[in-house]
Amino acid sequence: MFVVLEGGEGCGKTTQGAMLAAHLTRGGAVVRQTREPGGTPLAENIRALFKQVETAGDVPTPLAELYLVMAARAQHLERVVRPALARGEVVVCDRFLDSSYVYQGARGGLSFDLIDRVAKPALQDTLPHLTLVLDLPTEAAAARVRTRLAGHQGTADRLDAMDASTFARVAAAFRELVIGKRPYPNGVVPRRVLIDASGHADEVFARILAALADVHA
Repeated sequence: MFVVLEGGEGCGKTTQGAMLAAHLTRGGAVVRQTREPGGTPLAENIRALFKQVETAGDVPTPLAELYLVMAARAQHLERVVRPALARGEVVVCDRFLDSSYVYQGARGGLSFDLIDRVAKPALQDTLPHLTLVLDLPTEAAAARVRTRLAGHQGTADRLDAMDASTFARVAAAFRELVIGKRPYPNGVVPRRVLIDASGHADEVFARILAALADVHA
């Protein structure tokens, strides 16, 4: 089974992904928890390049972003995701193609058709069985990012540093993917479930478990 967690910055994907992986492992599954961009040494290097702040003023264009992310995705699918699925493992992934539709598409201005054309060779019909889209109001998401950065005493990367209007646009774009049932490049509409990400992490996780139960019903 291939499960993807999606959503804007600060929505809790990393926390919920770890909780889900632990829950499935306790249930006897062999779980591979991973992320995009990333998941392999090469893809993690691309991730660092993609997210870095200091580019001497040469911020990547949306098209450059798309090719970076898709190169990492091709490597990740070939080296990690498809082999794990072939072994019967459960893959829990933080971000997948929907993030490209949102960040390079809705945020960056690239057409979904262009994204599909670039994505198709990388995907080779590998689709999530379930995509959990975590939805959180803009102010709450921004507050979580600020808290996270304060706790780590770190510096915001390019995505953490988005302004409030961009946070809102990203969240709205993720919701529209669910409501509009956006198909993948092969024409198949993936199963997406919108998850209310407000409240305590345990409350959010209960909603995720309910969505999983619906898949198996």
